[in-house]
Amino acid sequence: MPNPYLEGNFAPVSIERTDDHELPTDGVVPPDLDGRLLRNGPNPVVVPADPDDYDWWGGDGMVHGITLRGSKALGYANRWVRTRRLAEVLGTEPPPGPAEPVDGPANHHVVRHGGVTLALGGTGLPLALSGNLERARLHDFDAMVATPVAGHPKLDPVTGELVVFGVDVFGPPFLRTHVVDPGGAVTATVEVDLPRAVLVPDLGVTATRVVIFDLPVVFDLGLAAAGRSSPYRWMPEAGARIGIATRRGNDGVRWIGVDPSAVSHVVNAFDDGDRVVCDVVRYDSALDLPSGGPMSSRPPVLVRWTVDPTANRVVEEQLDDLPVELPRIDPAVVGRPHRFAYCQELSPLPQWWQPRGLVRYDLVRGEATRFDPGPYRAASEPVFVRGADGHAEDEGWVLTVVYDAARGASDLVILDATSFAGPPVATVHLPARVPFGFHGSWLPAGE
Repeated sequence: MPNPYLEGNFAPVSIERTDDHELPTDGVVPPDLDGRLLRNGPNPVVVPADPDDYDWWGGDGMVHGITLRGSKALGYANRWVRTRRLAEVLGTEPPPGPAEPVDGPANHHVVRHGGVTLALGGTGLPLALSGNLERARLHDFDAMVATPVAGHPKLDPVTGELVVFGVDVFGPPFLRTHVVDPGGAVTATVEVDLPRAVLVPDLGVTATRVVIFDLPVVFDLGLAAAGRSSPYRWMPEAGARIGIATRRGNDGVRWIGVDPSAVSHVVNAFDDGDRVVCDVVRYDSALDLPSGGPMSSRPPVLVRWTVDPTANRVVEEQLDDLPVELPRIDPAVVGRPHRFAYCQELSPLPQWWQPRGLVRYDLVRGEATRFDPGPYRAASEPVFVRGADGHAEDEGWVLTVVYDAARGASDLVILDATSFAGPPVATVHLPARVPFGFHGSWLPAGE
């Protein structure tokens, strides 16, 4: 079977571009969109000779930037994230900064915090990017973090704190969480006692607590020694549990056993009295197939886990049977009760990993609204940006990069979240193809 992550719009691009000219646009870019959308994802510089040796999650990071201002799209640029390993391959200067035990590809996310734009992966330290994306330096939060930082940080919209975390396969401790203040200083580090190194791609963070997933996707030293970029394997006999702790870990972790499964992304988590409500994208299993293929034999679904430490139980409610991924919410409600979730819709079996359109879930009314990008088109992660006069979770814009197979390039599609099914308010035609990737952020001008 060919490696699906080396074909179609998963395939890497080989050219770095800088286009600072106005881009052709259908419709009108909303005037309150003044800033830049940054997107990160895997884009290997060198494709392995044996396609089975390539795991999508291990590809070199590439950040794509689209600038919007004055109701226009002013340009597009893309750059590889120049980690030390990648700088050696490209023949460029390695990024300055501290030594690190693992040089990760920094291909998962790109966020801005404390005045610094960070590219994050999962197996290394973040890299701080220059404004033009051409330079990078290792970022260890003023020597307060010496182990990997995962690609799903959580920004508290009330306190301005950023909660980051990472798995250290050389532990114990195998997991650490950190609280970073609005200025970028680490104010708390919690060492989480796990019996083994497991894949922890995401955490739930409420206004007061952290939800930790100790699930049976286990680090395998043999796979790492063989050079696998995703050296984990499915081991359900290891058991599964969910932990609840305060952000600063002063009360320890309360663990509750659950059935084996895997979580790729957390939509959001919030406190409900003593309980914690956590919406997640759940897989029945993960990395249970040969290398060079999808991460699971079955597609993921959106579920709600209500964690009750007092009753020592977790109640699951499946919110839909549609396969979805890459969920986002309004950043203004992170860690608090949320009504809407915006997700990428995936294809049905057998090729469930192929992106299709988008879905907006109204979790209060129990409704799902689909956006269909059209024939031969497929949408990437939706990013919600609240409008300048917006007061609710759907009063704003949803930005998504859509691949157009007919022209072999991509578009930035802007939707009015209150009219989610479309048509788009604007479609910006990019000069190149943007491969399917992971996560991105809207960075307002001046921040």
